[in-house]
Amino acid sequence: MNNQLNISALASIDIQKVNKDELVDVSGLALDPGVPQELRAGYILKSTENPYCFRVGDLGVKLEFLDSAPSLQDALSDFFQRKKSGL
Repeated sequence: MNNQLNISALASIDIQKVNKDELVDVSGLALDPGVPQELRAGYILKSTENPYCFRVGDLGVKLEFLDSAPSLQDALSDFFQRKKSGL
């Protein structure tokens, strides 16, 4: 339950009110595809401090997810299909 509360707190941070210089810059973050997915998730959590709110260079990034949204895999597949067909 404590982890759930922490995740909720991390997800609810307002990117507009955060000093972007205090966010972790993930520009150099690299994932080893040979490492199992469960361990990669832990690495991201440890490296970013907040997987919902971080920085890429000078750009602050806030991730939000909807329960009704398509999976990331489906969204990317649709995107690449559209790109391939020239749309």
